[in-house]
Amino acid sequence: MARRDWTDEERYAALKLYFELEFGQFHKGNRSVIALAGIIGRTPSAVAMKLGNFASLDPTLDRKGFTGVSAADRALMLRFHNHPERVVDEIERAVDRISLPSITEASIISAQLSDISDSTAEMSDHAANFDVSGRPTVGFRTARVRLNQSFFRKAVLSGYRFQCCVCGLGLHRLLDASHIKPHNEDETYRLRPDNGLSLCRNHHKAFDEGYWALDGRLRLEVDQKVRKLAQADETIGELLLRFDGEQIRAPFRYMPSTHAIEWHRENVFGKSEPIFGSKQPV
Repeated sequence: MARRDWTDEERYAALKLYFELEFGQFHKGNRSVIALAGIIGRTPSAVAMKLGNFASLDPTLDRKGFTGVSAADRALMLRFHNHPERVVDEIERAVDRISLPSITEASIISAQLSDISDSTAEMSDHAANFDVSGRPTVGFRTARVRLNQSFFRKAVLSGYRFQCCVCGLGLHRLLDASHIKPHNEDETYRLRPDNGLSLCRNHHKAFDEGYWALDGRLRLEVDQKVRKLAQADETIGELLLRFDGEQIRAPFRYMPSTHAIEWHRENVFGKSEPIFGSKQPV
């Protein structure tokens, strides 16, 4: 049987799945891998290998690239790293063309629980031009923004294994994909996973308020003003001070951008005055 090359649509669909799954899920037995294989008419093994190819090309992972990876795969991963928003637009248009259903967090959780109950032997990863211009309508722009935000959320949360990188909370609906450098500050960082942190709602809000920041070694540093307030409220100590000086739980791909971390420290960290108790305006 003649070998069938991957189409652009199939390759984009595989890249979308790559950013929705954790590294330990890139195997032929994963439900999402099987589902994608059925939709695009390929074997689960072929899809799993494609995910492994993308992992080997991911510039944020310390892994050697496979020698047999296609030039098209290399070019796509490089373009995503340099122009994520453009490529995400292309991904969404491509998966629409092949009617690929979105992978919900519920299905990811179900797959995770199923994988945990399966034999861990099968869990190893051994190996493992669309025109988007000319669409000025408000409806399209709104849909595009929502799709892009969904992609960013899934890419960030899956990279952190669906846990808060500070406290480890794993309840999905209490987790946010927090921008380190706000998306309205720099469009080039808007959808880059290395500009995101997986945070529970409390640690997300505290980060955005500048109550804590990261240093160059990914250690958490609490603002001195917040430290003082902790003397009057032990809850602040439980929420923030007990993590002071500790490293966050690092993602398996796309480590936080040094540039974004430095921007946050210079422009957000310690800039707001924390208001406590009865002094809070109503």
